[in-house]
Amino acid sequence: MTARPTVTSTHFGNVDTAALEHLGSTYDTRGLLDAVDIVDQVGGELTGPDGLRDTLLSIHGMAHALLNGASSTPSRYEDTLPEQVLGALELIDDFMEQLAHVRELLEPLESLRPDGGPEED
Repeated sequence: MTARPTVTSTHFGNVDTAALEHLGSTYDTRGLLDAVDIVDQVGGELTGPDGLRDTLLSIHGMAHALLNGASSTPSRYEDTLPEQVLGALELIDDFMEQLAHVRELLEPLESLRPDGGPEED
């Protein structure tokens, strides 16, 4: 009786044979497309109009004026500084939650890494 190989060579590198067989029957790759959608959404909310980037710039302008005595220019936002900070923190928390979900979708694929393989940097 021949022992099953523990590593399978594929076009995408060597993978753990048992993990490959297990994931082949249990892992739904459509979840990765959901991950792409999440990243697209987060990216748009980071840099899009009125996104986190713009909010941080507005917060900086107000904080710089209040804390450093810099001259201030009116904010294009109606929210106060504390309201903008709270909104930014809530948005960051939402991003973290969404990206944690993306991580959960990817984690099972980590099992494909053959034991004793080179560490990723």
